[in-house]
Amino acid sequence: MKKRLMILSNSKDPYINHAIEEILFTTFVDYEQILFLWVNEPSVVFGRNQNPWHEIDVRFAEEAGIHLLRRISGGGTVFHDEGNLNYAFIEHHSIYDENAHFEMISEAIQKFGLEVKVTARKDITLEGKKISGSAFFLKGMRRLHHGTLLVDVDLDRLWKSLKVNDEVYKARFSIGRTIPSVPSPVINLAQVNPKLKVSDITNAIVDEYYKRNEYDVELQSIDDVIKAHEPAYETIRARHASWEWVFGETPSFSFRSEDGMEYQIVNGAVTPTGNINSILTTQVICDRN
Repeated sequence: MKKRLMILSNSKDPYINHAIEEILFTTFVDYEQILFLWVNEPSVVFGRNQNPWHEIDVRFAEEAGIHLLRRISGGGTVFHDEGNLNYAFIEHHSIYDENAHFEMISEAIQKFGLEVKVTARKDITLEGKKISGSAFFLKGMRRLHHGTLLVDVDLDRLWKSLKVNDEVYKARFSIGRTIPSVPSPVINLAQVNPKLKVSDITNAIVDEYYKRNEYDVELQSIDDVIKAHEPAYETIRARHASWEWVFGETPSFSFRSEDGMEYQIVNGAVTPTGNINSILTTQVICDRN
């Protein structure tokens, strides 16, 4: 018999939530199927092989108190706030089924009279605009599919946080092995159904998950996970929040300053001289431990 688990986070700290997600993926191997749902306070979350300086207005994010976080998965850069719902499906590879995930999320949304579609790029769209993007990770016998749902996100702050439309700035980078984001027009679910809240979508997904699994689902809290997996949890959380992970893990790239000087950046360090914070005319966040 399959063991299924569902966890709803009561924390909005992105470093806590992504540490919990990683522990569920790496440690909870007795469960063939896990659904994890959470909401982050304002954050920009980017893919494992992305360049935060290329993707994000780091100075704006730092001054606005917006967290930056590098995922363990690939994919593009996304903005999170309390109007965005994050979901993760963690499964044994023998039962992994992306189509079932997208179907479940779509049916939950459609309960509110919203017609959504899943695209070939594995986005979910409403009225031709993106409401959900996904990223994926595979290791050993475990697979992870996680994504976002724009319910009532501050879209003005979203676009201010990202460099996606600043072509002049982006042209100064030679991105090397980093993976750039693909920009897409976006829309909130609440722009079509103004009464809709994140809690409504969360409850609809929970109901759908229970129903599809004939209510044979174990429920745990993130406190249960943390207590059972100290000190590993704290080590992972600290790594997610560290400068070495957020910035130092960026694949090597080069950058041309406004005065025409070329700089090579390796592991966050600038050669031949200079300081990446000033060269990129921004101020990077410090370790948030």
